[in-house]
Amino acid sequence: MRDRGVLIRLAGGLCALLLVGTALFDVRQSAASGTGQQEKLLLIAPAAPGGGWDALAREMQNGLREEDLRFNVEVRNAEGAGGTIGLAQTVNRAGQANVLTMTGMGMVGAVETTGSPYTMADATPVAQVASEYLAVVVPADSPYRTLDDLAGDWREKVGTLPVSGGSMGGVDQIFAARVARSMDIAPGEINYLPYSGGGEVLTSLLSGTSDVGFGSLSDFGDQIGEDAPLRALAVSSPERLEGVDIPTIVEQGYGVEMSNWRGVIAPPGLTGKEVERLEELVATLVATDSWAGTLERYRWTDTHQGREEFVGFLDEEITMTRETIEELGL
Repeated sequence: MRDRGVLIRLAGGLCALLLVGTALFDVRQSAASGTGQQEKLLLIAPAAPGGGWDALAREMQNGLREEDLRFNVEVRNAEGAGGTIGLAQTVNRAGQANVLTMTGMGMVGAVETTGSPYTMADATPVAQVASEYLAVVVPADSPYRTLDDLAGDWREKVGTLPVSGGSMGGVDQIFAARVARSMDIAPGEINYLPYSGGGEVLTSLLSGTSDVGFGSLSDFGDQIGEDAPLRALAVSSPERLEGVDIPTIVEQGYGVEMSNWRGVIAPPGLTGKEVERLEELVATLVATDSWAGTLERYRWTDTHQGREEFVGFLDEEITMTRETIEELGL
């Protein structure tokens, strides 16, 4: 009986230890789910699967997991209206500190052209993460070999010279307008042919439907070079890109620097500490080897900016974009 009592007490003690251990584990798990690697993070891609913002969100998701920064990361697409549907969903998540929405020049332009009830000022800027520079291209047999060649002819044929790029009011048209303005050509007079993507712009150039194309360098990258169907007149980077033998717009005497930049914003109503945590998370990710691989794979340029610098940059982009949209009459 004595042995039996000892066994009962021993079993009871073991059960108590198990209960305490389970409670401690639950507490730790609860804490981790709020502040650590297990904390849920929602990444909103304000576009359809397969696009640039979708690629950015999924690369961030993969990088956060690979670098053991966050494991519980969900990507959710919110396509439509140039990214402003995603912007609206972000604004309506006020106070939620576990949400990052992909943004960029396209969203800035869409706010000005779609009648969006929300603007970039309604969200919380967090960081810029990367940029993709733009190019002015022509068919390989084009008489235009420099921007000066194009400028002289474009001024004479401003209303008839067909130039092509992405959708109306999008990054490519804004780029074309800025280049035109630098050549003393009124953006509103451009004969602009909008297409849904780089592939259609390429077809337009090669078929003779358009004479000049405007778009992301990566849209044309494989079609530029010796014995290739396209020739690049200029790239919009502030200085020549490493490994890319294309002169910049600036070095040819035209004052245009522009990128199809990509960044992240958060909902409004966050505390300073909550925004700081998101900013630090992004900064840690973009400093990793896995992110370096992402930049190389997509031919993106590292233009990371923390919150303070990004806010100033965003203000300038909004002002310039608003002016360009007005000049285009959109």
